[in-house]
Amino acid sequence: MMTPADYYLLGLLSFIALLLIAILGTLYRQGRAIGRLEGQFDGLNERINGLNERINGLNERINGLNERISSLAARIERLEEQMAALRAEMGEVRGLLVSLHERVDLLMRHRHDDAGRVVITPEEVAAD
Repeated sequence: MMTPADYYLLGLLSFIALLLIAILGTLYRQGRAIGRLEGQFDGLNERINGLNERINGLNERINGLNERISSLAARIERLEEQMAALRAEMGEVRGLLVSLHERVDLLMRHRHDDAGRVVITPEEVAAD
């Protein structure tokens, strides 16, 4: 037969067992939540690594574009130098063309004498 002390002891053990079950349930839920958080953390790390790779790729492309821009700037400078040289040559050609035009004007002012020879006429006709 069981005494009241046995019932008290059995009740205390039952309470402790229920308390342990509640604690185990809480620990299980916390473990699942921590596992879910770790999974999200790992996923975020993977996304960050992917973004870092994309940023590195973009940096490489930017460096390539910077190199192309600097080479383009160098080409533009060479073109400007060439244009300056061409302008100087054009000035010389214009001077030669004006000189040639004056000589052609002199040659156009001519007449042919009775023998068929060319006689250059003066610009101003002498007064009679």
